[in-house]
Amino acid sequence: MSFRSPPSRLELIRLRRQLALFRRIRKTLEDARNSTIQRIRALIADLEKLRREIADGFTEVADNYKIAVAKSGIDRINALAELAPKTVEAKLVDRGTHIGLEIKNFVNYPVYSVISEAAELDVALSKMKQLLQRLVEFAEKETLFYTLLNRVKEIQRMINAIDYVIIPRIEENIRFIRLTLDEREREELIRRKITAQI
Repeated sequence: MSFRSPPSRLELIRLRRQLALFRRIRKTLEDARNSTIQRIRALIADLEKLRREIADGFTEVADNYKIAVAKSGIDRINALAELAPKTVEAKLVDRGTHIGLEIKNFVNYPVYSVISEAAELDVALSKMKQLLQRLVEFAEKETLFYTLLNRVKEIQRMINAIDYVIIPRIEENIRFIRLTLDEREREELIRRKITAQI
């Protein structure tokens, strides 16, 4: 059984103000949800564009790498790969709405002679450097996408709580108080009539 407020005019006024407040809160939450959805839609377009750019970039890197292997030989490319640094420095950065990634020391190439090696190898390496930055950007935007999606779910849950729990309870209490006060007024009116007749 739900708690009922003591029926009085002051309580009725308080409940009406509370009802108006929750309706304003609901409107604010609805606006926040809609603006977040708009932001998600814009982010989806960015993610799709980035995904295409990255896929095209990897295709270009693969093509240049194949040409470099064909010109220099796989053994020479593997020997150069042994000289390349195997690690990079990565650091988590707070971007406000999500956690981002900052990568350092990923531009160190193995030392080799440009004259003796295929030019396509250098093109593939420089393109990979650009692609790594784009991949980090893509990952951050994807993280932001899921963060915003979770925010929309939370806001919708709050809106549902206001719509289906809070506002109906307040309206039920208002109806109860109105009925009780109307009943008291009728009783008082009848009592006055009877007293006036006596």
